[in-house]
Amino acid sequence: MKSYLLALLKEFSYRSGLLRDRFFSVYPYMFTPLQLMFIAECFRGVRDVPGSCIEVGCAYGATTVFLKKLMAEDGFAKDYIALDTFSGFVPEQVAFEVKERRKSPAIARIFRRNKREWYEAALAVDHVTGVRVITGDAAKFDYTAVGPIAFCLLDVDLYLPVRDALPKIYAQLAPGGIIVVDDCMPGGNWDGALQAYQEYCTAAGITPDIRCEKLGLVRKPA
Repeated sequence: MKSYLLALLKEFSYRSGLLRDRFFSVYPYMFTPLQLMFIAECFRGVRDVPGSCIEVGCAYGATTVFLKKLMAEDGFAKDYIALDTFSGFVPEQVAFEVKERRKSPAIARIFRRNKREWYEAALAVDHVTGVRVITGDAAKFDYTAVGPIAFCLLDVDLYLPVRDALPKIYAQLAPGGIIVVDDCMPGGNWDGALQAYQEYCTAAGITPDIRCEKLGLVRKPA
């Protein structure tokens, strides 16, 4: 009965055009295939580096599921931490983008329709376990609480959280560890991530290394 009702709703969506994105989109990732492959390469590259894997800014869980299933299939085990507000952007961080970086106030509405419970339900539906889920602000989180970090995907879009989180994460990064910073590309709503990444590289004496058009790479020497 459930599958029959879903089929009816999908057919109604097809004929009416309503909720087509909901019923017909089959690509859940906010990365292109090449970007996803590069993240996977970095992720697999730290299998022998001591420490946990942390995803900072995990939205609805698609990338978490992908990386956890990759970890299982590739036969290595690490603690996996997922950190997000699960309620959209922090208001003062949006206010900074609007006032200081001249971005549209409409960005405040993006990712706002989310809940930690929905994220955890998505993991359960895809039979993913072993994720330590933390509700918090990336800019203020105490990264010493997760111990040494082998891999971090930092995907928080805005200038302030990238600026504040990146040095804290690097301080906990194990030798040989990797940080991938998303949205390091000019223009659009999220170029604050690029600005913060470039400023960090300058301050740390690191040559910026941007792959696949928008993935900023930071490695700690082994």
